[in-house]
Amino acid sequence: MGLIIGLLTAVIAAATTVVKTLAVAGLAIQGLREIGNSLMNLGKSLGLIKPETQIEELGDRALQAEADGIEPGQFSSYMDYLKKVEEYELDAERTLNFSEEEKLKKGMELAAGVMVEEYKEFPMEEFCIAVGQNPEYFTSGKLQEMGRLIEKNAGYIPEILHYVDGTEKDEQKLDSVITTLTEIEKNTNPELSDTDALQAVLGVRKL
Repeated sequence: MGLIIGLLTAVIAAATTVVKTLAVAGLAIQGLREIGNSLMNLGKSLGLIKPETQIEELGDRALQAEADGIEPGQFSSYMDYLKKVEEYELDAERTLNFSEEEKLKKGMELAAGVMVEEYKEFPMEEFCIAVGQNPEYFTSGKLQEMGRLIEKNAGYIPEILHYVDGTEKDEQKLDSVITTLTEIEKNTNPELSDTDALQAVLGVRKL
């Protein structure tokens, strides 16, 4: 039991860190929504979040549930908590008690939490941050493609992450991930030339 509580506490802390890192002071609501949608799309592509779930509505449900005493620490897993929140019946009047920003941040927290728990042996917290910091690159279509790869081999999480954040220096690994990302670029944007697809991939990497 102690191990479960410890793991859940770590997941909650990681999810909170993702939101604090991405939801910087002064960020406009539209920017926050774009980041939140990126996280939601990743969670959906991995089969962890229902396809019809919307970021703000999920956050609203979680905030109302929290006001009723429903919190992640009461469950044996974060996924169980997410399922409870997804089933929570919204009260239209109580929705007015929370700001748009609060709902978006809470929705981001749940999306990050369930992914961090599912892929706890991999740097999913950092991957979520990378996705959120590059919403113009990590489109819904690309995340669907990446989700399929990650479901088959979670090793793609660190490979893509360390390419994007600029920490991977091994030329063979770089060539491999560039090839993979370029294929994803072409699959989601078939009108692009091979050169433009490659440039898009090269442009997302931090130097």
